[in-house]
Order: sequence, then structure tokens, then C-alpha cells
Amino acid sequence: MLLTAFKERSEDDLIWLLRYRTRRRILLAIGDAGKISATALRDNLKISTGSLYYNLRQLRGFVTQDKDRNYILTEEGKRVYKALKEKGTISASDLTESRPPSKLAGALSSIFFPVWLYSPLYEQKAVTAIVSALCFIVSSALLIYTRQIPILFHFYPVHPYPLPIIGHYLLNVALIYCLSTVIAILISGILFKSRGEEGVFRRVSKVAWSSVQEELKFFLSLFVAILPLMIFPAVLAANKLFALGIIPMEKTPFYYLIRDAFLIVAQVATLPFLTALIAYGRRMTGTTAALVTLVIFFVSHVVYQLSAVRLAFGI
Repeated sequence: MLLTAFKERSEDDLIWLLRYRTRRRILLAIGDAGKISATALRDNLKISTGSLYYNLRQLRGFVTQDKDRNYILTEEGKRVYKALKEKGTISASDLTESRPPSKLAGALSSIFFPVWLYSPLYEQKAVTAIVSALCFIVSSALLIYTRQIPILFHFYPVHPYPLPIIGHYLLNVALIYCLSTVIAILISGILFKSRGEEGVFRRVSKVAWSSVQEELKFFLSLFVAILPLMIFPAVLAANKLFALGIIPMEKTPFYYLIRDAFLIVAQVATLPFLTALIAYGRRMTGTTAALVTLVIFFVSHVVYQLSAVRLAFGI
């Protein structure tokens, strides 16, 4: 049995690892080759680059890279590979081969779970720096022009002072970083899984804070993930700059209805991008990452409603 060949991980970890066909294929392909480049591995498995890097990150601890950046199995990975080659199983249902997804399902997955976006951001430092900087510049310009500051997923009008607006924007990115990290750790349940002498920090490092470099990549990628949120100030800016009349005058009957409709569009557009980043950066499943994102959105909505009540009563 596979569990007897692999004692360092819990049964839950092994079930989580092996129930995904792509991860089993990656382990088997690397084990068969001994060492293999990312390009050769992608071509061999016939999967997208984004899917490859996402699953390789999930297999951290089982797969590593040598000095030539070829992928090889760790000692733990070799034990899993050997057990898989010997037809070791956890249970028949967990290892049932599923049908490959249809082209339509693949296309929908790319749209609503765009992990492909973050593989170049994580693997290439120049891309990370340039793309994140561009997102920061565009977002800052829109916020300054429209006199808005973001707090999580909502916007609040402020006085037209550029530095405070930029400061609030950076604080918002930091707030989303902190919330997503803490919620991801809590939802993963890693704090409540006692595994012998394994310390709390070692358990947490499987989700976050494994290295400064990894956290910096995640933080900078947040500028990209929340860029769709800037659809709202972009509409306000276009309406103001070109006198489009898309949004009625303030305090008119349809002002709040139309304004909030554009805000909802921006929020909905942001959800899949943030979910994909949390899944990629925190090595979580798409479902769990979506739950983290929805909790953050709920917190944002509560804060927004409380601020509205406070404003209404002049508190």
C-alpha cells in the first residue's frame, strides 16, 4: 500500500495529492526521465504552461530543481513514484481515472480560473517587476483622477490629494495580502493538524511564509490580480473626461443604481483573478481559494455597510 511506503505525510495529504491525474502524471514523467526540463515536461504531458507550473507548485516537497533548472524528484517524491509504479493505491475511488476535460471546459477554466496569468509572474523576475509597476501606475492615475480610494473591494470618495490616495492604495494591497494570507492559513486547517514533532511554522510554511522571495512575488502579483477592480474608476474617468453621460448626476434617481452596477462589474471581474492568485501562490485548490476570496469580499461588504450607516447617522 502507498501509505506504508510514505510515512512523512498524513493520509489526507496523500489523498489530496493523488486524486488529481495531472499530478500523478507529472510525478511519473519526472521519475521515468530522472530529470527533465519544464518545456519537455509540458510537451510530454500536453498541458498548458500555466497548468504545469500550478501543479508543480502544488507538488512542492515532492519535486525540486537541480542546478540546471531541470525538474527532479525529492526523496519523498521518489517514494511516491516507486509506489505508483508498483500500483500502490489509497483507495480505488480516489485514483479513478477521470475523462480529460473538453475544449469548452478548458476554455471556461482559463477564463474563470486564470492560473496561466501567474506562471510568468512567478517564474520571471523582470516580468513581475514590469507588469506590477505598470498596474500600479495605471491604478494610481485612475484613483487620483477620480478622487477615489479602495478599501478591499469597495471605493470611497476623498479629497484630491495624490500622495494620500496612493498611500491608501498601497495600504489596500497590503490589507488584501494580510487578509488572504491569514484566511488561507485558517481555511487550510494546517494549524489544527498535529503531525508529531512538526512545528507550527513548518506547517504554516506549506501555505505561506516559506521564503521572503515567495511572499514578495505574491505581494507584487496582487497589483495584477486587483487591476480589474479599476474598471470602476476607469468608467468614472471616461465619463468625466469625455462627458459621456454614462453615470447620471449625483443625487439623481438612477445615480446610485448605475454607479453600483459598474462597481459590481468590477468586483465580479476581480474575483477569478484573485482566486487564481491565491490558488497559485498559496498552493491551494481552486475551490478553497475561491472560499478565501469570498470571505475577503464579505469582509469588504460589511466594512462598506458599516461606513454607510456611520455616514447616515453622522457618527
